[in-house]
Amino acid sequence: MNRRVLLSRATRVSGLTLVIVGAVLLVITQNSLDGLVKWLGLLPLVVGVWLLYRVWFLKAKPGYLFNGLVLLLGGAFTLLLSLGVLPVGYTLRELWPVYMGIIGVSLIPYGAQYRRAVRVSLLIPGLFLILLMTLFLLFSLSVVKEPLAEFVSKWWPLILIFMGLTLVASSWFRQPENKE
Repeated sequence: MNRRVLLSRATRVSGLTLVIVGAVLLVITQNSLDGLVKWLGLLPLVVGVWLLYRVWFLKAKPGYLFNGLVLLLGGAFTLLLSLGVLPVGYTLRELWPVYMGIIGVSLIPYGAQYRRAVRVSLLIPGLFLILLMTLFLLFSLSVVKEPLAEFVSKWWPLILIFMGLTLVASSWFRQPENKE
């Protein structure tokens, strides 16, 4: 295909995506179809289940595992949040770090199954995102009363320790044993 045709297709897809996203956001901001918006999390949940089905039963690409888990968990959390199933008083303003944790949780099985080998380069970021989610939730839910900036200014050397441990762990897992 020539470049002009590809550019034309990309422009149409981009334009259509902008129209759809704009229409959805317009419905949300105008408080139209409140009942429908509550069920908006169902769409990514269903797509996530479909992608996981493809991975487990149709042996699809490993990338479908990560995408399926992110969509399934993100859609389920969004659905629970919008339906008010979570404890009263918690909104997206307080619970936003959960999405970071969802990506971290999704990276772990993807890293463990990537091309039938464990990929430390995917597991460590997944664990780090879960750790960050926990840290941010503590501040977001006011479990820790101290402001985040003060906490970071006192405890920032822990970041260096964690980075060093990450490098040591990744090199330890990557190097084959040389027994002589």
